Amino acid sequence: MFAITGAAQTPTHVVISQVYGGGGNSGSTYTNDFVELFNPTTSPQTLTGYSVQYASSTGTSYQATPLPGTITLQPGQFYLVQEAQGSGGTTALPTPDASGTIAMSATAGKIALVNSATALNGSSGCPTAAQGVVDYVGFGAANCFLGTGPTATLANATAAIRTNLCVDNQNNAVDFSTGAANPHNTGSTLAPCNPTGPGQIAAAGLANPASVNQNNPTLLTVTVIPGTNPASAGISVAADLSNIGGSSTQPFFDDGTNGDLTAGDNIFSYSFTPSLAGTFSLPVTVADTQMRSAKTTIALTVIIPPPTISIQQIQSAKPSPYVTQKVTTSGIVIGVKSSGFYLEAKNASTTATTPQGILVYTGSTSKPSYITVGAEVQVSGTVATYPATGLTPSTEIDSPTFTLLSSGNPLPPAVTITQAMDSPSGGIYQFTRLEGMRVAIDSLTTTSGTDASLTESTETNTSNGLFYGVVTGVPRPFREPGVGITDTAYGPLPAGVPVWDSNPELIYIDSKSFRGTGIDLTSNATVTGLSGVMDFSYGAPEILLDATNNPTVTGLMTAQPLPVQTSGEFTIASMNLERFYNDVSDQDNPGSSAVTVTTEAYQRRLNKASLAIRNVLNTPDIIGTQEVENLAVLTDLAKKVSADAVAAGQPDPLYVPYLFLGNDISAINTGLLVKSTKVDTVRVEQFGLDTTFTNSGGSQATLNDRTPLVAHLGIKRGSGTDYPLTMIVVHQRSLINVDDPTSTGATVRLKREAQAEFLAKLIQGYQAAGEHVVAVGDYNSFEFSDGFVDVLGVTRGNPVPASQVVTPPVAGLANPPLVDLVTLLPAEQRQSYVETGSAQVLDHVVVTSDLVPQMTRLAYAHYDADFPLVYLNDATRPERVSDHDAPVAYFSIPAVQGTVQVTASATLIKVSNGYQATVTLKNTGAGTAQNVVLTGAVLGAASGSPLPYAVGDIQPGASATATILFPASAGNPGAAAVEKFTGTYTGGAFTTSLRAVIPAN
Repeated sequence: MFAITGAAQTPTHVVISQVYGGGGNSGSTYTNDFVELFNPTTSPQTLTGYSVQYASSTGTSYQATPLPGTITLQPGQFYLVQEAQGSGGTTALPTPDASGTIAMSATAGKIALVNSATALNGSSGCPTAAQGVVDYVGFGAANCFLGTGPTATLANATAAIRTNLCVDNQNNAVDFSTGAANPHNTGSTLAPCNPTGPGQIAAAGLANPASVNQNNPTLLTVTVIPGTNPASAGISVAADLSNIGGSSTQPFFDDGTNGDLTAGDNIFSYSFTPSLAGTFSLPVTVADTQMRSAKTTIALTVIIPPPTISIQQIQSAKPSPYVTQKVTTSGIVIGVKSSGFYLEAKNASTTATTPQGILVYTGSTSKPSYITVGAEVQVSGTVATYPATGLTPSTEIDSPTFTLLSSGNPLPPAVTITQAMDSPSGGIYQFTRLEGMRVAIDSLTTTSGTDASLTESTETNTSNGLFYGVVTGVPRPFREPGVGITDTAYGPLPAGVPVWDSNPELIYIDSKSFRGTGIDLTSNATVTGLSGVMDFSYGAPEILLDATNNPTVTGLMTAQPLPVQTSGEFTIASMNLERFYNDVSDQDNPGSSAVTVTTEAYQRRLNKASLAIRNVLNTPDIIGTQEVENLAVLTDLAKKVSADAVAAGQPDPLYVPYLFLGNDISAINTGLLVKSTKVDTVRVEQFGLDTTFTNSGGSQATLNDRTPLVAHLGIKRGSGTDYPLTMIVVHQRSLINVDDPTSTGATVRLKREAQAEFLAKLIQGYQAAGEHVVAVGDYNSFEFSDGFVDVLGVTRGNPVPASQVVTPPVAGLANPPLVDLVTLLPAEQRQSYVETGSAQVLDHVVVTSDLVPQMTRLAYAHYDADFPLVYLNDATRPERVSDHDAPVAYFSIPAVQGTVQVTASATLIKVSNGYQATVTLKNTGAGTAQNVVLTGAVLGAASGSPLPYAVGDIQPGASATATILFPASAGNPGAAAVEKFTGTYTGGAFTTSLRAVIPAN
């Protein structure tokens, strides 16, 4: 909107003097729309090169009618611009001076006089003088205008007419009144302005509220612009209120009485309670003692109020018995947000079985200033259910009108939600009785990090203050097998498909809508002292924290490093790196939607990923990656890890990157990082790039958006042969639309099943050849059936029966069945992802059964899923580099097969309490000596300690040492003696005797 000026001004340029958009409409006199211009100055004014431009009331695009030729307007001269012709009307316009074809709205729009023919652009706000605007008029409900508001709404027979041609207050609401269209052209009689002559009085009327229930008050105001030369004195304002039950000559007041807010400000007021209903244009007359007068109107709609129904009656059932009906109700405002406010009954009960509160939905409509917490408000509107589908929708009042009854009231008491009330077995309706009411929780344990909105080009998140939790003491909720009871999109399910309870104990917390400032926290934090309003407008229980509520947060999580692997182990990890793009336009994926991020964002992601790999995952030997843009990104990451490791004094893993481009339009691909100091690479291959499946329409479609990557690797075993391993990295189709009942959802389900079958067959081929297979990745599936497709079951070879899943599975594709290692973990440790507050596993390590005995442990590194999304912005911490946690599987390195031969040698020194022997055990055989234990050590006649002494495995050609102490009684210094060492290893034993001399010092 344009800025208002302080007082009336004598214009210095041509002005818009009349706007009419009803031309040719039903009931109109004139056949065309038009815009009239006028020169109110004392000198000729040029319009050469100018244009008249129009935009709709809320539009941002302007249409221009250029003014032709060389134009000079004399003082007091008019100029008529004709626009589009309608099908009605009886009278043509006077001969126009310029013509265009713009079809203007009859009621509301925006007109600009511009000093060029270039069309204005309102996408960045209302046009200004900087864009060449000379004059501007917003009429009706226009969102741009000069001054305090647009003109009144026009009609087919009325125009917006400048009340005083010679005065420009730069205020459309004041400068224009409505009346019968009366166009003038350059041939009309001149009406020159006398700058020293009298300035006319002007006025604009308003009702607040402009729509009011019958027998409810409204404040009627008239803003008066006094006349000049001489200044107005003795201004009087009177209105005809007879049509709404008042006086036909009702005076208005500017003395601080009768509803007038400020005495002497030329805003004349009268508070009135209409007793008659209808839509009115109340005539107003303004006069001063200088014999000048002006007329205006006040638009007012008086509604016959709907019946008065208590909140408790409205909320007596679901859906409400009053849905679609207009009602009047009242209560105490307990919370205000941008799109509405919450009313709770003044006599609300904390033990009622039905809600005592309700949402009043205002949408983008502005609310009266008195809608504040503690105000008692009467509301009239239509009862509605939102969302329209779902099992626990909210009841709300739409299209409301308001009346303030009182202010500063105490709020109804809050209902405290206890652990017993927040029951995992309580069902999805357990909190519905608290809808729209004040609630409190003494202590809440969070089950998610705080959510946020992402600006992907800069890789920065802005917190929205939303997170999930349960009352402290309630166990953390996990995803369960089957279809969620709240997932009603698919419709009726086959009888055998399991349905799970959707974790009804979860409570969504909105810390920002009322408070303005959100709370950023992790999962497993404790939040004490919460209070707010229970909301169901998104179909699930959500507490909007009070504006004054500042709960205490303790126990925030930090990423904890996983155990360091032993020398006899190798480790395999899976990392979903969530849309890991670089700062270079992607030439590898033409036509993709890859985002080119800023250099700062890219370096931050690289740093965070390096921190996670080195300090949380402890540089696994093999890392399967998902959602990486291209090989350049993975190469940069490998280099970054090496450089950071060297700088931190850590061993350089010398990762070698591998990545093949797939079919995903988002350019997110599977890849591999191989620690070359620990693992040899034989070959890496891509599978399934061109594989298709039959979609629900019977057509062939791409099966693998992100193709499986297969690596044939060798785990180094000293000087022995490598341990062969086949590694597969996968990223399966997401769960999005899996519940869609249309052909779209059917194709998603068929694709997920076909991908699982493809992967199972791929693994089985290697398993049948005797290879040791590990398949890691983001399977976008749980360790159990989701009720629509049993992805992991089909992949393993042992899916659920066809009666228990919507998409019939194929069994036995892997034989013997594969093992999903997460199933070997306790239930409370099965988590790599958090969705709507429920912990779950999407990232799996699936192995051939021969590897299970070698698996020493599986651990999920919790550094992403449980943390607030704003942590992505911090380059100094590893948390939230992605949305997935990484699983790391530890395996023992199998012994090299072949003969084992262990020999011993020793060095002997004198120590304070006897003699110390450093025994070196060497494996001179071709196989690994496993579980080597020194069981005997004798010097002379004395036995050494400690015994037995566990040495561990010794690879072929390698050595290990043991330190043994002998007592002084073993012999005198300088005397000859015999050392004898005995021991065992898996499958054998050894004995070595050595000649020695007892050392003197």
